[in-house]
Amino acid sequence: MKKVLVGLVMLLALTVPMSAYAADTDESEVVVTGAGLQITQTKPVFKDITLDLKQNQTSAADSNLYVLDARGTAAGWGVVLRATDFKLTKMVSGQAIDFVIPASSVSFSTQYKNAIAGTPIDFAAAKGELANHQVLSSGDSRIVGVIPSEGAGTHQFGIAYTLNVPKLISGSNGQNVGLLQGTYTSTFTYTATAGI
Repeated sequence: MKKVLVGLVMLLALTVPMSAYAADTDESEVVVTGAGLQITQTKPVFKDITLDLKQNQTSAADSNLYVLDARGTAAGWGVVLRATDFKLTKMVSGQAIDFVIPASSVSFSTQYKNAIAGTPIDFAAAKGELANHQVLSSGDSRIVGVIPSEGAGTHQFGIAYTLNVPKLISGSNGQNVGLLQGTYTSTFTYTATAGI
């Protein structure tokens, strides 16, 4: 009987809740800070043109665009492009005249290449939009846009530009002339924006 009583006491001791012997606990926290939205791009270099006024001519250029979304907001993003007219300055009768090829002579299309880091963006499932034969101008033209909850990480895009070479150009003196030889320069400005 003593053995049974000792066994029951031991069994009763084992059934006492362990919480009575629990250690103190504290919460632990970690703060995550977003690193921002950044873009980089390679310079588009148009192929040189040898004038042939008997046919329509084009010049092509390609560039790569890299978008890094490390904001941690899942807010979506977009990249827009604006450009100045292509300008050539020539001396005419002792006066500097600017001749321009309009920026609108250039169209561009964007292709999604891959996700370097992060989940790929499914543009076929309407998770974003890519430029398709967009016309360049002095106003913002969208290269790419991604809906909220998409686009975190680093993504690469290819942009193909086509310059339709005009046969006539305008000078700052109001004169229209045939396309002049020389180097025409334009400034391309790329801007990343939050939200699509």
